[in-house]
Amino acid sequence: MSPVRFATAALLLAACPALPPGADGGSGGGLVMIGGGSGGGLAQPGDAGAGDDGGADAGADAGTIGKGPFDAGTNAPAGPSPGEVTYWQLELPPGVLPFPRSGEAAALVGPDGTLVLIDVGNSNHDDEVRAAVRELNTQWLTPARGYARPRAPLEVDWVILTHFHADHIGAFAPLTSGAEPLSITKGVIHRGFVDVGPATNASDFQDVCTALRGPLAAKNVGLCTASPESACSISVRAPASGCPGLLLGDLSRADDDAALEPTFLALGGGARLELLGAGAFARQGRAVVAGPSFGVTDTNEENGRSVVGLVSHGAFRLLFAGDLSGSGAAGEPDVESFIVASHATHFGGVGVDVAHANHHARKTSSNTAWVTAAAPSDGRARNVIAGINTAYVNSPHQETLDAWLMGDRLGGGRFVVTRRAPAAGTSPLLIDADGRVTLQTVERGDGYWLGARAFASVRR
Repeated sequence: MSPVRFATAALLLAACPALPPGADGGSGGGLVMIGGGSGGGLAQPGDAGAGDDGGADAGADAGTIGKGPFDAGTNAPAGPSPGEVTYWQLELPPGVLPFPRSGEAAALVGPDGTLVLIDVGNSNHDDEVRAAVRELNTQWLTPARGYARPRAPLEVDWVILTHFHADHIGAFAPLTSGAEPLSITKGVIHRGFVDVGPATNASDFQDVCTALRGPLAAKNVGLCTASPESACSISVRAPASGCPGLLLGDLSRADDDAALEPTFLALGGGARLELLGAGAFARQGRAVVAGPSFGVTDTNEENGRSVVGLVSHGAFRLLFAGDLSGSGAAGEPDVESFIVASHATHFGGVGVDVAHANHHARKTSSNTAWVTAAAPSDGRARNVIAGINTAYVNSPHQETLDAWLMGDRLGGGRFVVTRRAPAAGTSPLLIDADGRVTLQTVERGDGYWLGARAFASVRR
């Protein structure tokens, strides 16, 4: 079956350790990281130095250019602004003992107000996700603030479900049904109802599958295919035969499908979210190639099929990959290395500005190939974000912190988590936001604010 197509129809201040002058290419520190999306919090903008322009290619380096000192202004933006990209890593509470709930979700806003949810958390997280969507649509993405049109309070353009674990899809059913359902205007993107195994939660998978084959069928965008696909049951594996959904061009249009261009979501203002991989497949030129072969019986085998995406806006790059695995240990297939090898030009010589740490910063992910590609040891300022609550005991793992922080990979940047879990690793560069982590580009991607600290984009 081909992918379905359609026409476009408690704030905690955690002090950063002081940096020597120039540690992030500019100013020193004593700064704070602020969650919750609030403004205020003065920060010194980093000096850009020599960098690489993003150019027309979505990821290739375009040479060194001189653009003068980077000036982000003196205050972190209070919320999304027209012409810029905003990313909120949402704080999702763990619930009440003895049944704490893990969960992760993020909201991405494009320069024109396009709103994308990346995962939706567990079944008890619909209230938090719904509240974030309502806040964005009613307080920020309004004509009064410069956006083109008013949006319905619960309007969402796209939903991306990176994989079928309960902590990423459990809230989908309550969010799309009942008295206050989300209004999804464009589509729900997932890896396809293929290679389903017992590691997924049977009821959550059935809820998502049934909805996308029933009342939300017009919004169903499955990237990978099988013949036949799973019958909404984890007892039917349905081995994938391919992943043609990675070569559909602009997902809002059907007239460019035959061109075999990379699949992307247009976010306005030249920004885009390009899909690099899904279901352990990756695009290589105008072909889709299968990655390492593995089974369906282990939890991390589901993680290994996560959707991988790259957000680009001017010189700025943000990388996310759900729970993608990379350790290569038993039951933890190394898909990270396969994605990196398939997309060397997207990482280029300077990597990305912000990386979402795969699998809640657990040691099953963030292997050497992945971290080296995303954050070369060149001293440039980069940042890592992880979606964690206290149910993810040990997150971030010390091994993951060490992988990202060794060799000056983050320069003057930080490793920022929504909440540090019990028995987690430690580092002076680990920032526990204890709330929402907010990121927003400035000057059309020339740089960005993360919390209350400004950074120049590494390709600038």
